[in-house]
Amino acid sequence: MTAGPFYSHYGFNLRSDLALPHLLPGDPAAPVDAEIRLAPIAADRLDEALHFRNWRAEPGEILFQAFGICRLLIAGGRSITVEREAGATDAALVSIILGTGVSALLMQRGILPMHACSIASDTGAILVIGRSGAGKSTLLGGLMAAGCTMLADDVTGVVVGDAGATAIPAFPAMRLWTDSLSLLGKDADDKVQVREDIEKYYVGVDRFHGHPMPVRAVVLLQGHNGAAITSRPVAMANRVEALARYVHRKNFLRGLGLQRWGFDAVVRLAQSVDMVAIGRPMLGATPASMAAAVMDHFGIDPALEPAA
Repeated sequence: MTAGPFYSHYGFNLRSDLALPHLLPGDPAAPVDAEIRLAPIAADRLDEALHFRNWRAEPGEILFQAFGICRLLIAGGRSITVEREAGATDAALVSIILGTGVSALLMQRGILPMHACSIASDTGAILVIGRSGAGKSTLLGGLMAAGCTMLADDVTGVVVGDAGATAIPAFPAMRLWTDSLSLLGKDADDKVQVREDIEKYYVGVDRFHGHPMPVRAVVLLQGHNGAAITSRPVAMANRVEALARYVHRKNFLRGLGLQRWGFDAVVRLAQSVDMVAIGRPMLGATPASMAAAVMDHFGIDPALEPAA
């Protein structure tokens, strides 16, 4: 039997040389879908491939460098090879692997990595996208405090097929900045720092939906200078641009030769779900008030929503 540990992540069985403490356990007896290996990577690997500042790629493979932490080689949707730089901690490695590494792996496996947190409702998943600082994590914390059930805190996998779009859950923890912890009253909760050099923490959640479910809607969260929380439908003509902007590590699609696939997936996602823009006042909006606005808009009653 192959040595573990094993994890369940985005619906596949993952074996890893490195402990990934926030992921759900996998099945040691099941076939391994993908693995994470600690091993050297040849210095000239992908030398002739398409180059950008810190990554190079060709169809099927991408090499990413997180300066001072590691190099990652993600290949064939089956493996992430990790070459650790001197002095890099496990926490730093895990942060890069679960973010950039897994997003590239998802693309290679035909799963669109949307930079979106998500919750379950009785009629499907609701994804929340928005610029950095728009308040996605704080809104998610507010929704969790109100009794909702989480699918993913940062990157939600999406598969688009003939039957529509399906959301693929990640793992049962939120990653919150210190200001979000304070706003949510979670300063005293058990938490683990994501990396030593950033003030962001893992906080476990007790309501997590670990199974794929249809995507019901996408919320585009936007800050504004007004006094009231607003909502308006997003016109079909604007949906593709808005969704394409929030594909996590979207530039990888070009390097991997997946631009057409990514564009088609975004178009079909835009065509198959509701989409609403919710405006958050830059001053005065609380996590509870924003959560109430989302729940009221979609008629969500947490007591009736799927918990697992």
